[in-house]
Formats: sequence, C-alpha cells, structure tokens
Amino acid sequence: MNILLFIAHADDETLGVGGLIPLLKQKGHHIQIILASDGHIKARKEGINNLNGFEKACKYYHIDDIQYLHLEDQYFDKYTIAEISNKAFSLAKNPDFIITHTDSDLNRDHRIINEAAKIIGRPKSKPISILGMEIANTSSWNGNSFKAQYYVDITETISKKLEAFSFYVNEIREFPYPYSFKGIETLAQYRGMEAGFNYAEAYQIIRLYHNHSGSL
Repeated sequence: MNILLFIAHADDETLGVGGLIPLLKQKGHHIQIILASDGHIKARKEGINNLNGFEKACKYYHIDDIQYLHLEDQYFDKYTIAEISNKAFSLAKNPDFIITHTDSDLNRDHRIINEAAKIIGRPKSKPISILGMEIANTSSWNGNSFKAQYYVDITETISKKLEAFSFYVNEIREFPYPYSFKGIETLAQYRGMEAGFNYAEAYQIIRLYHNHSGSL
C-alpha cells in the first residue's frame, strides 16, 4: 500500500508512529511523509530548529519520500484549510492509507492537520483509510481522553522508536515529562497492557476498511 504520514511537526512521526514505521517497512509498504511545519519553532524563547533531527530520523527509518509544506510552526491558523489541503493533495502520491493527528489534541496545529488530512483522504475514487495517532498527553492536556481503538504490537520495535527519538536533542526531557525516553516507553507499556502486548501504539479510527486493517 501507499501509506501517507501527514504530520504537523518534526518529531510527530516518531512520537506517534515510531514503532509502526519499521513494521510497515518490513511488509514492503511505500511510506511517504508530508511534514507541514518548517521545523523552526519560533514560539519558544530560544528558537529551535528540529529539521536536523527529522532528517536523521527519516534516514534511520529508511524513508526517502519526504515532502514539506513549510508552514510556520505553531501558527498554522494563519493559513486557510483550503491552502493546506490543496498543497498537501498536490504532493500526496495516491495514498491508500493516511496516518495523521486527532481532533482531540490540545495543539491547534495538530487539529488543523487532522482536518486537512480528512479532506485529502476523501474516498472519491477509491477507499482511503485514515488513522489518528497518539501524541503523548496532547489529548489529556486538552481535557479529552485519546480514543484508543486500534492497537499495534511494537514489542519488537520499541527500541527503534526510542533510538529515533534520540535524534531530537531539542525535545528530550526528563521523566515524568511525556517526551522523555521513560515517558515514551511507559505510554507504550500502558497501551500494551490494554491490548495484551508488552508494548503497543494506539490509534484512533477515523475511517478503516476491512481489507486495509490486516495490512498494517
């Protein structure tokens, strides 16, 4: 399948899908990433550039089909949904499956990309499944619970997820912050406990077709 990871920020691919990506590669699926942000976080006082970490992570995952929307990080509301979705649609390579953000996230950039993903994923000419990924705590910090409806066993790949996150030197925090190595592992253990695995990633079903579900 052609699988599109439509993400808001550099690091979202690892936080949300870092355990699933190696499994998708093992099965021979084509993975394309569309990164909406320009990677420069000006909203923080010191200013941060996460593109270097993103490029290292993509290389580690062996993903070379990467496209950029170059939107200003944390300021996606400056653009219309039509602008974002049209540009992303022009870059997307006929996806069968889209993995993106959820509309329950506190981060507004995430919610905007969720809306744009649902627009470009409309099944006009063929079925397109869409899953919403879990970015640690962004739903709970919004007063919502993440709707875990689809689980992926990442017991074999949790170490790869943690290794990929190590490239994001600007984002690593100390536990109990969720963007810490222990925080990432703890969430994966919790989702695994829910699903009967040692480690798992959870996803929200936006649209899922029977013939797609077994392919992941």
